[in-house]
Amino acid sequence: MMGDTVALKKLKNIIKQDLAMDLGTANTLIYVQREGVVLNEPTVIAYSGDGWVIEVGLAAKKYLGRTPEGITAMRPMKDGIIEDFDAVSQLIKVFLNRAQERKGIFSPRVVICVPSNITQVEKRAVLEAAQEAGAKKIFLLEETMAAAIGAGLPVHGEEPQMVLDIGGGTTEVAVIAKWSYLHCETLRVAGDEFDDAIVRWLTEERGVVVGPTTAETIKWEIGAVWDDEKGLDQEYNVGGKHFLRGVPVTSVITPRELMPVLEKPLDAISKMVEDVFRPLSPDARASIEANGITLTGGGALLRGIIQFLGLRTGLTFNLTSDPLTTVVQGAGRTIEAFKDYEKVFIN
Repeated sequence: MMGDTVALKKLKNIIKQDLAMDLGTANTLIYVQREGVVLNEPTVIAYSGDGWVIEVGLAAKKYLGRTPEGITAMRPMKDGIIEDFDAVSQLIKVFLNRAQERKGIFSPRVVICVPSNITQVEKRAVLEAAQEAGAKKIFLLEETMAAAIGAGLPVHGEEPQMVLDIGGGTTEVAVIAKWSYLHCETLRVAGDEFDDAIVRWLTEERGVVVGPTTAETIKWEIGAVWDDEKGLDQEYNVGGKHFLRGVPVTSVITPRELMPVLEKPLDAISKMVEDVFRPLSPDARASIEANGITLTGGGALLRGIIQFLGLRTGLTFNLTSDPLTTVVQGAGRTIEAFKDYEKVFIN
């Protein structure tokens, strides 16, 4: 009888796997207990004319800015804020179901990462969406705390740790010690702002109109913010529509020409870091100067960003090993050792 109980417990542990979700403006990632990251897809949803969900994630992204008649594609998160509650609810449901369908797993706990400045209304929307997806116990975790845990920082220690997370819609900077924030700031300037700046510059300077997806591709392929990077004068062809005539046109640009375009959003991020760092106690400042600031998030992958931020702020920045997944890896760590991290959840 005893053996049966042990076997049943083991079976339950195999079937029950907790999930962690990083619900980001640009991408949503899901981590499954004992398996790691199983889903990484754009936070995009596409509807038919009569309101049915056609595609979610990567398949929906191809409709952004180029939707056939009768199809609407949208990003329901804007600047880290839920713009369309119903769409976010649908998205959470589809993604959670996708993650669980892989093995028919039943998830007793779901940890969802949210921006630090989330409102009570938004909290409720996220909780309700996860409940509708079948989650029984939902725990909310702030993104910068998750990033710090994912980066392996000792968030429980007395020595302050500083984290800069440049996401798709928001950039967050936090100083963490003894399981909590000494200070936290959110700025609605992040990866999307880089893309928007490229779109504006191409329209104003070259008369070429491109969509946000093309701008994002340009950013990753040739974007740089540091003079010592290689290939800054290499020519790159950009295809779009003529600003006035609407006919297809091609323009030739170089990474060097784009540098001042991408530096503007980064200046705002540098200022935020300085504004958070300056009022700290002398001991806290000394500790951060010695250890450096942990840099993460998709926006942190821009070429030359560490050197740029270092020059602007006079501080050292350490890039995490996989900036795109640091937040969800941190959330994953909380479900792998739930008892150790109970103090970090905000609900």
